[in-house]
Amino acid sequence: MTDPFRDSPDPGLRRLLEDAVADVEPREGLSAIRARTEGTSNVRPLRPWLLGASAAVVATAATLAVVNLAGGPSPTAGPAPGPAASSTPSPSPSPAPSLASLSPSPSPTSGPGGALPVYYAGDTFQGPRLYREFHAAVGGAGDLAARTVEESVAGTPHDPDYLTLWPAGTHVNHVERSGGTIVVDLGPASLHDRPATMSAAQAKIALQQVIYSAQAAYQHRDPVRLLLDGNVTDSVLGEPTSEPLAQGDASATLAQVWVIDPADGATLASGSTVSGLAAAFEANVQWELRRGTTVVEHGHTTAAQCCVMAPYSFTLTAPPGTYTLVVHDEDVSGAGRPTWQDTKTVTIR
Repeated sequence: MTDPFRDSPDPGLRRLLEDAVADVEPREGLSAIRARTEGTSNVRPLRPWLLGASAAVVATAATLAVVNLAGGPSPTAGPAPGPAASSTPSPSPSPAPSLASLSPSPSPTSGPGGALPVYYAGDTFQGPRLYREFHAAVGGAGDLAARTVEESVAGTPHDPDYLTLWPAGTHVNHVERSGGTIVVDLGPASLHDRPATMSAAQAKIALQQVIYSAQAAYQHRDPVRLLLDGNVTDSVLGEPTSEPLAQGDASATLAQVWVIDPADGATLASGSTVSGLAAAFEANVQWELRRGTTVVEHGHTTAAQCCVMAPYSFTLTAPPGTYTLVVHDEDVSGAGRPTWQDTKTVTIR
């Protein structure tokens, strides 16, 4: 099915970015960024068995989701395309409202056109971390929260760099929010134990896929209780679940650079705006437009805030063609160490 957001820079998707930014809660990120420049771990490829989970999905269409969950204000218009790309930092977006100013949402919500915010895993130099996509809520009304979580555990990401960490055959029985807790009932019961081919780090991020997706659907950071086929369980994927679980800290759970708009595979007009979130040292966000190994255009911009997941945007201009867009932070050590990055394949018309 065709992704309704993919073929043009849709204004509704830009409004989703604004709504996503409202979910961001500032954290102490500077020390974490400095710490990760002092040493790195090797990239640990995600296991091949994990790819099978993507094939077991309900058919959807379109891209979904972002950071620190909880409520968001009514979506507002996103940034308009600028006149031309340059290496000069673009103006910083206005700071997002604090979580304290947001009202609880008693029922699942969705973005324009019923878009669902879905979290997937991606491999990084720090191991598996979460990214978010927006997916179209196809197939009728239904329970938006359950469909959001179903997409996370059994759906197919639009970006081929993302995947679900849940075993093939995982499904969602029921999702509800009641009494300050979000309850997610998964199956089958065999999810109690961690598969031999799954690492503990992957299991933790898999649970966070569900937690962040469920909280995004309700736009509230209530803790999440996991059930297996309707029963309270002391373990899911080998991780303790006797008590409701909180979302993981953004600096240790989320990839620290996201491209939200455009989606992977989008066709854009030259002069379109790229927007996303990044936790970058001194708020410095770098970007490159590559054709193969050749850098066709490059520049930098400034995120709204240093060292926490904060919005950025820049204008993309290039001759017609298909490119790889790479957005990343910088190696402040100067020693050639890995950086956080997100990539999208885009076509300039």
